[in-house]
Amino acid sequence: MRIIDSLDTEKQNYESSENSKNQAKKTKTNVLIFLIMVGLWIGIVYYGYIYSKNYLDTAINNIRQENAMNIKEIHEDISILGSEIRSLRGSMEDAGMVISNSSDVQSRIDEKLLDLESQLEQLEKSLEILKEAPHDAEN
Repeated sequence: MRIIDSLDTEKQNYESSENSKNQAKKTKTNVLIFLIMVGLWIGIVYYGYIYSKNYLDTAINNIRQENAMNIKEIHEDISILGSEIRSLRGSMEDAGMVISNSSDVQSRIDEKLLDLESQLEQLEKSLEILKEAPHDAEN
């Protein structure tokens, strides 16, 4: 009986040591899986940050280029309108009395000048808005 009890005790010790080894293996496996998942999560977050930063930088650069082209066009329009206004004023001064005698022509010229001046003001306002736009995009 003692031999059987002794064998039973040894069998229990062996099984408990096997259970401990299995438990240790499971723990190591779980820790390894956890570390891999954390590393994977960190990699995904970092890639998302880099991707979104590049996307936003590209979008801001595109907006800046478009604004630069718009500002150039507005400058050209302003210079054209300015030269038209100067030309009309010069023509008015050259024509002098002939233009002043014709109220109909005078009123049309005045309307044209007012229209051109209002367009010039609108273009200047648009230019100011476009000049401010790159500062707003950076903020």
